[in-house]
Amino acid sequence: MPDKKKILLVEDDAFTRFMMREIIATLEVDVDIAINGYEGCDQIRQFPDDYGLVLMDIHMPKLSGVDATRIIREEPNDPPRNVAIIAVTADERYHDKSVVSDLGMDGFIVKPITAGELLGLVEQYCSAA
Repeated sequence: MPDKKKILLVEDDAFTRFMMREIIATLEVDVDIAINGYEGCDQIRQFPDDYGLVLMDIHMPKLSGVDATRIIREEPNDPPRNVAIIAVTADERYHDKSVVSDLGMDGFIVKPITAGELLGLVEQYCSAA
């Protein structure tokens, strides 16, 4: 199997992080974890070429996923400016492609997440160029 780009999971809830990491591991994709938006922004700045996909929780303390996405989209360099960012949320207000697109995100995935849903995202965004 060819190398794949990593996933950056930005999620504040420990249980959700654990479950998503387990699912991603079954897909044979490396994942880095950030526990808030600030850490996510720092990771993507430090290693912009590593990530094919950012899974961004919407509601986090310190810096929300919406604000973290705005910061990433304002970066001067590409990557990280144009990395794929998928909203991860149970909040129905964000279960709309046009809403998340207006926020600078490439789509959304509804919690709880399944391996099949993640597989589709991995295939779309994580193939190494």
